[in-house]
Amino acid sequence: MSVKRFVGATSRDAMRQLRAALGDDALILSNRNVAEGVEILAMAEDAHGQMVGSPAATQSPPASPKPAQAAAPIRQPTRTNASAPSQVTERVQMPAAPQPDFAAFSERVLGEMQDLRTLLTGQAQRAADPSRRGEESTLERLQRRLLGAGFGLHLVEELLETPPAELVHASDEPALAWAKRQLTSRLPILDDEAALLDQGGVFALIGPTGIGKTTTTAKLAARYVMRHGAAGVALVTTDSYRIGAHEQLRIYARLLGVDVHALEADAPLGDLLTRLAHKRLVIIDTVGMSQRDQRLAGQIAMLGDSTGQASGQAARPIRRLLLLNAASHGDTLEEVVETYQRASKAAGAPLFGAILTKVDEAPRLGAVLDIAIRHGLRLHYVSHGQQVPEDLSLADGNTLLDQALSVEGDSSFAAETPQASGASSQYKQIQSRKQLTRGLLGQGRALVSTLNTLRNEVAGFALLERAWPLLGYSLEQQQAHLEGLLDVAQRQRHLKNLEPAHAMLWAQAKSVSGVDWTMPALSLNAAGQSQALPWLMHRLPVGEEGRLDWAREQLGIRWQLLPRCPGAATRQCMARSGSLWLATAQAGSQVIVEGKRQRLKELANLATTWTELSCRYRGRDAHLKLSRLTVSLADGAPLTAWFGLLSDPENKRQLAQRYWLAPRDAVVGRGSPDHGSLQAPDHGSLQAPDHGSLQAPDHGSLQAPDHAFAEALVAQLVHDDLPQLTRRAWQRLADAGERIDPELRLLIAAGIAATVSRLDQERSDWAMDVRAQLMGLLGKQRGRSAQVLMDALLHLLTARDVFLMLGGAGLIDEVAA
Repeated sequence: MSVKRFVGATSRDAMRQLRAALGDDALILSNRNVAEGVEILAMAEDAHGQMVGSPAATQSPPASPKPAQAAAPIRQPTRTNASAPSQVTERVQMPAAPQPDFAAFSERVLGEMQDLRTLLTGQAQRAADPSRRGEESTLERLQRRLLGAGFGLHLVEELLETPPAELVHASDEPALAWAKRQLTSRLPILDDEAALLDQGGVFALIGPTGIGKTTTTAKLAARYVMRHGAAGVALVTTDSYRIGAHEQLRIYARLLGVDVHALEADAPLGDLLTRLAHKRLVIIDTVGMSQRDQRLAGQIAMLGDSTGQASGQAARPIRRLLLLNAASHGDTLEEVVETYQRASKAAGAPLFGAILTKVDEAPRLGAVLDIAIRHGLRLHYVSHGQQVPEDLSLADGNTLLDQALSVEGDSSFAAETPQASGASSQYKQIQSRKQLTRGLLGQGRALVSTLNTLRNEVAGFALLERAWPLLGYSLEQQQAHLEGLLDVAQRQRHLKNLEPAHAMLWAQAKSVSGVDWTMPALSLNAAGQSQALPWLMHRLPVGEEGRLDWAREQLGIRWQLLPRCPGAATRQCMARSGSLWLATAQAGSQVIVEGKRQRLKELANLATTWTELSCRYRGRDAHLKLSRLTVSLADGAPLTAWFGLLSDPENKRQLAQRYWLAPRDAVVGRGSPDHGSLQAPDHGSLQAPDHGSLQAPDHGSLQAPDHAFAEALVAQLVHDDLPQLTRRAWQRLADAGERIDPELRLLIAAGIAATVSRLDQERSDWAMDVRAQLMGLLGKQRGRSAQVLMDALLHLLTARDVFLMLGGAGLIDEVAA
């Protein structure tokens, strides 16, 4: 058969084999993960053409060819390569074959077409045959795993709509870890139990019958008693329907030493709450009612009054906590949440949160977690037994997701995907219409998750969020808020709480090409990665020495990444203060070597190789070879010239040559952690699979100071496109408002450029997740680049404004948080 199989350790290796054997015009039929790595099935383009049939191949041969025709071969010109149309050779067509040979040829063609059909329909066959599931792709197996854990089809489709490109050929383990991170980021969880109990208030536990409200009431009271004592808590029961319901709660109250009060049916709750105004915590055990009970709305309405405080004091709202049976079917849980949420909103406020019960009885937790995610219900506690108070724990997203995803095997009740079940066109149309209604909430959940991650990982992004809405304000309002955004003390708090600045990246003092402003200075973290905290140059002290001193004194900066070699006075000042510096140099910059003045580009061949590593340069992976040479300046100052040769890791083609100047002792004896060095052992930003982690075979492993200096070199190199990114963002903001303060516009543009650069450079899992979520918001497949990420980030910030303008939705509070 013409189909060939190529297996490599990675997809890149397999593709390299394919190109060598079949050329760039080969037709790829399938790819999948196998035990040996990645398998690709492909066939040559000309073989494919023969299979589908060309006019010459499918035309019937003459029944009785003339002898002259049979003896004279026909020469027909044909192109040998579709990618090189100008290159033409001649193909010899032999005399028409006898009928038996043609039949054999037809049989072979039909056989190959059948094999191709088998390949193309293999996915449906694998879905139908459990014994062939090992042939599924990573994402297909992940989908089956999530459905088997009990998660609903809608949420699973939302998660897998735009997976990170890194997972296409990944193994199951990183794919499952990615899915867990996505689910965890979407699952609302109580952040601070201590604050909740310290604040107290009136809580009503509501839910269907038999769900464990009375036992959970006692467990909550016990957690409060262990923290604050029994004097400040009171229990209330409104359940006058069940025989012995009051007595059960009284037994728990007597054991805890707390007060208990029984409310008769239809009696007003406000009077009782007024008498209990001195209690810090009041827990109401309500009547259990089916979600289909017509009296449900009236019972919830009774819990809607914000009463219960003594005269002259603010009323305490009744916070309704819905109890969800983790062992219930997903459809039942969906109906319960929708009905109770609707009744709660009619009573004046949405549900305050939820408590999971009977977790120990649930074979699969996916359904109840799916419900909590899609309805935005914040989980407070998890009940997993009858013991008071031992069997009540604080909800933990990681623990719940670990338990949910640890379930092995398929569920007999899991929904099949339309692809696996061969859904009809009518079904697909119905699903398409439903997708329109789910799309807004799905994007909202992705938006909340993305914003929260960026706030937690990128220093200064929260300030960028605060600045963004000002674009729609009046010019006077923009200027009134601007000073707060530029306040140094406020920015220092953001750095202290997240990632302190370790280096300052200084740009040229001249205007950026095409605009009339100077690129702001940008702070970098300990890994040499950009922070969304631009510093406007005209707001900083005058003069190079003044600005460097300001950065060191105000922000604790030791590493100064300069756009040019500093003068003698500045170098002496930095030496006295212990500052470390590295300066970009040009190819024509002149230095002294062996008493001769020479340009740096003429000295690259004399430099000694220091190390080789990988980095990401201007939107693409690159190989960086670093070399160094001892030089001097005209004033006799001893320096080291550094040479960086960037090349394509695939074809070794040179991409760029870069130059730096630094003190001779910048590598040896300087830059230790005590001197504020740039170190990122946990981020892996300078780790290359082919070259190790900053290993220099000729010079030994890089020690800590050497590692810090390499971080500084790479940090200055990979951020050299920041002025262009900032200019692009500046231009994109032109339509944001009729009148925009120039400082505000530049501040936002530089913050966006810094965030985009960080996302493109960062190799951590959170960045991979955010990139995938951002690309999903764009709604179309595009290759990864800084420009595309910028478009996606602008889309994210605009979508945030839309959700905030909508108001009333459960996601809005999280978006604005």
